[in-house]
Amino acid sequence: MKSLDLGCGPRSKLAGSVGLDMRPAPHVDVVHDLNDYPLPFPDDEFDHVEMSHVIEHVTRPLDLMAEVHRIARDGATVRIITPHYSSQLSYGDLEHFHHLGYITFLTLQGTGLFAIARHKLWFTDLYRWCGLAWVANRFPRRWEKYHAFAMPALYVEVILRVAKPGGRKSADLVRDYMY
Repeated sequence: MKSLDLGCGPRSKLAGSVGLDMRPAPHVDVVHDLNDYPLPFPDDEFDHVEMSHVIEHVTRPLDLMAEVHRIARDGATVRIITPHYSSQLSYGDLEHFHHLGYITFLTLQGTGLFAIARHKLWFTDLYRWCGLAWVANRFPRRWEKYHAFAMPALYVEVILRVAKPGGRKSADLVRDYMY
């Protein structure tokens, strides 16, 4: 299984993966800006793409996801973790250009090019102990619509499965994305 850690950062990368980051570091295999397309990989190269605290930093997340779709094989997994839009962590970093939630990935799934295989909203201990985390994860759309800012999550994590049905291409993602 060939994996890619996009935006692996200065400290570590997913074990056994190719590490890409915009800044050189000992474990970075490819130095490249994620706002510069195309990414320096051939089509259908990876079985897994790791994106931990990356998507909120790029100027055009939809274009990045189109590139991820292009370089991932049909059926590949994409793990994304990002601060939830209700969290102060989302707004506290001046380099966070986008604020995402479960609805973001549900809408992405609507294109037919990605499917949510698993999701998790991460909360502080207080919200886990009182059962709110369980309710929010069971009904994520309702929680985001009615309760997110009153009882904020820390992060949203999704595992997406890449789908490449009937000749559809990565470029279709930008055309077909509709909120």
